[in-house]
Amino acid sequence: MYLATHFYFSSYHVFANLALRRVATGFAPGNLRTALFAYVVCALSYATAFMETLTISHFPYYDFEDRHMAYTLGSAFYGIYFLVSFPVYYALDEPGNTPLEGTGLRGVALSSLGAGMLVLLLLDLTRLAAAGAPLTIGGKLWEVTPKGLAGSA
Repeated sequence: MYLATHFYFSSYHVFANLALRRVATGFAPGNLRTALFAYVVCALSYATAFMETLTISHFPYYDFEDRHMAYTLGSAFYGIYFLVSFPVYYALDEPGNTPLEGTGLRGVALSSLGAGMLVLLLLDLTRLAAAGAPLTIGGKLWEVTPKGLAGSA
């Protein structure tokens, strides 16, 4: 299954690139084209995430407690990854775009790290907006105790 993910994600991004290229080349430059470009990125992000969630739900090793929540809210959270990756993938080699930061391996590394940080920030801001509560992680690994007192009774 691992090797199949490369095919799926490459396909998602190629098809998104086709739609984004159509918007960028088929409409006159301006605010309306920019708004349409952003709308297409958002729509494709949610649609891609939703369709992947829907299709993977029929895989025998996946089970959701609440399918409605997985399809709606889960797809919205998953779509955040595509909100970042679709425009970054589009900008990689599109003629007329300003190149991403740097060239070669350095540019790829900086772009990848920046995209990863942007996804992390968007996920955390969305979590805060939806739940409004700070992240709490339970378990012994995250327990803070003064040195020497842990395990003594």
